[in-house]
Amino acid sequence: MHSTHLRTSWVPIIPVTVGLILPYLSTYLDIFLPEILLSYPQWAGIPVFLGGFLLAFSSVQLIYSQEQWDKAPSPAGTPKRLVISGPYRYVRNPMLLGMLLIICGEGLYFRSVGILSYLTAFFLFVNFVMVPGEERRLVEHFGGQYLQYKSKIRRWLPTTAPYKNDR
Repeated sequence: MHSTHLRTSWVPIIPVTVGLILPYLSTYLDIFLPEILLSYPQWAGIPVFLGGFLLAFSSVQLIYSQEQWDKAPSPAGTPKRLVISGPYRYVRNPMLLGMLLIICGEGLYFRSVGILSYLTAFFLFVNFVMVPGEERRLVEHFGGQYLQYKSKIRRWLPTTAPYKNDR
C-alpha cells in the first residue's frame, strides 16, 4: 500500500500546476498585454470553470475507479483497457477538455489576456504534441477497437449521441 501511495502521490501536482498555478502566474503577462475590451459579466467565467472542474473530476474518478493503471495515469502510459464509458462516451479527451474549460473560466472571470494566452498555448501543446502521441499508443495497444471509437467520437467537441460499442 505504501508503494502505491508513493507512485500516485505526485498525480495531483500536474492538474494543480496546469489549472491553477500557471494561470495565476500568467496574470503577470497582463502588465504587457492589452486589456480585454469585451463587455460581459465577470461571473460568466464561473459556470465555465465549474463545468470544466466537474468534467475533469468525473473523468479522473472514472479512470481510477476502473483500476486500469499499474501506476498513476500519465500521457506516456498505456491503460489496461479502453475506457469508453462516462464522459468518454461523448468526447475522447474529457480530462483535458475539463482542464481547458477550467483555464478558460479563470481567464474570463479575471478578464486576463495573460490567462487566455496561456490557454491558447496549452491547447496548442496538448492538441499537436501530447494527444497525437497518446493516440498513437492507443492505436498500437487497442488497434481496431480504438480506431472504431476514434472514428465516432470527436477529440474536443462532445457528440450529442453517446458512443455505443458495436462489438
